This record gives sequence, structure tokens and C-alpha cells, in this order.
Amino acid sequence: MIPSPAQAFHVSGLSKAKGKGNVLVSSPKPALSSGVFHIDMNVSFDPEKDIYPAGTLSIQTDLGDGNKGIFIASTFELINAFAKQDPIIYLTGQCKSNVVPAACSDSCRYWVMIVNNTRNNHRTPDIVGFCIHDCNGNRVAYGTSLYGNTDATAN
Repeated sequence: MIPSPAQAFHVSGLSKAKGKGNVLVSSPKPALSSGVFHIDMNVSFDPEKDIYPAGTLSIQTDLGDGNKGIFIASTFELINAFAKQDPIIYLTGQCKSNVVPAACSDSCRYWVMIVNNTRNNHRTPDIVGFCIHDCNGNRVAYGTSLYGNTDATAN
């Protein structure tokens, strides 16, 4: 049987991501926000031992183009890391939030990407990006930046 594209994309591979940091989104930065999001994670999946990916992930946002708040992962549906020199990791799943309507507060969807460019002492900065949607598909928070003080690793 050939899996559908949606099924094929949601197959996790041997991966782990651990780290935290403040990421500055320098533009646009309205006067009422710091332009920073904070990410903290410790997520892993080993297909030899685990049925599903597991761990912790939280994103705290204070950006101009989205809701200011805290988003905490409640499920990990996908974790995949690629590349050896400059690892890239993708995470998807559901999250809880204090800033979306009550009917959606336990069923937001998140997507996170981290590119660890500094693993081998490269001068290229890390990239951290995320997008969060409520249960109705409305985007409630997002951000991507090259800047910040991140220490996330992907294996």
C-alpha cells in the first residue's frame, strides 16, 4: 500500500531537539511589543523504543504581528531532523494557549523549524521559526528570525 502524502509527511524519524532561547524579530517592531519570542524545548523520538514523539515545548510570544501569550505543546505528531553538518528539525502537533477563544484553548496547532547553523562553528546564525493556528484555522502567532540567543540542537 502506498501512503498518501499526508501520511508520509507525518512519519517521525530518529530525532531529538533540546534547547531554549530568546529570538529577536527586529522588523517590524511596534512600540507595544518587545519583538521577542522565547522557545524552550526538549523533544525526542527513537523508533526503536518510542511509539510517539514525546517531550516538552513552550513558546512565549511578544511580537507585533500576533497574539502575545504562551503556547504549550500538548502533543507531538511529527519530529524530523535532517542533515549532519547543520541540522534542521521540524516539529508539529497540538498546543494549549491562554490567548485564543476558550473553545479553541486546548486545540491549537503548531509548527516549529530550527536550523542549527552554529553547531560546527559556522558564522551563519541559527534560524528559528514557528506558526500557530487556532482550532478554526486562524493564524494566532508566528515568527522567524536569524537573530537571538538560541542554543537548540537537532540530532
